[in-house]
Amino acid sequence: MEARERLDREYERLREQQADPARSSPTPAQWQSLADGYRNALRERPDVDTTRGLARALWRLSMTLHAAGDPAGALGPGRQAAAEFDAAFRKTLGWDADERSPAVDAVLAELLVARCDLAEAAAAAGKPGECIRMLEEAREAGHSMTAGHGITAGPRSLRALGTVHHNLSVAEMNRLLDGVRGGRIDVDRMAPALSASRAVEIRQKVLAPADPLSMWELANTYVQYLRCLGFVEEPTRAVGVTELAAQLVALLPRGTLADLRPQLAQAVAMLSAAYPAHARALDRALKAARPRRGWRRRGI
Repeated sequence: MEARERLDREYERLREQQADPARSSPTPAQWQSLADGYRNALRERPDVDTTRGLARALWRLSMTLHAAGDPAGALGPGRQAAAEFDAAFRKTLGWDADERSPAVDAVLAELLVARCDLAEAAAAAGKPGECIRMLEEAREAGHSMTAGHGITAGPRSLRALGTVHHNLSVAEMNRLLDGVRGGRIDVDRMAPALSASRAVEIRQKVLAPADPLSMWELANTYVQYLRCLGFVEEPTRAVGVTELAAQLVALLPRGTLADLRPQLAQAVAMLSAAYPAHARALDRALKAARPRRGWRRRGI
């Protein structure tokens, strides 16, 4: 126990150092050393906390390598992290299968986020097919683990599952565009829209007006959904989504990295060019947005 607690303190120290822009980030060697320490501790005490500690150290190692410009090198520890998070999740279920348990929710969320980060590394390493496979695995892991064990996803894991579906939609859209440019006729035009629609559904559930990030995440997915609707010939639905997106984007701060107005305008311009008969309705939906009190959710 003492060895793991020492490792946990070192993990927190490195994590805080990584989060502080005024300090130099931990090196891959530091994360590797910590992962090795957890491996040694795991041989002596193969409990859930040590397994989770190993998974988190490997996850940070993978992200550090990716950030340092070595996405290919990030894949190995990233895959190991995903496997260890899976083991930690199953061990957690072994002693606490309460669907409301923060422990179950936290481990499942980490498992899903780690797979999303691994997929990003695969895409950056020039492996788009592997990126999609990883996100599909994350999607299935999230849904099968909750359904298979009778667990209702908690707030953290539900939010992570929304990210999985959003990122999968983006990856599927990139695959679709590559296929269209290559003259392929067997590309699935519906897949990106279906993933985006599911991401919208999930992110509506976790939307909290007091949480600006949840608002930005849903607005970002609305924009992605609009891009997808242009490929499946759904201009009428796109008008409704534009109205929802515009209402939410109007609540976000202007002129910051969180400002999605340019992306929304670009998506609407693309739809207007593709479906001129709906251009006026799309423009009205875009310009009619006014921040409202008590913003309410609407389904699409």
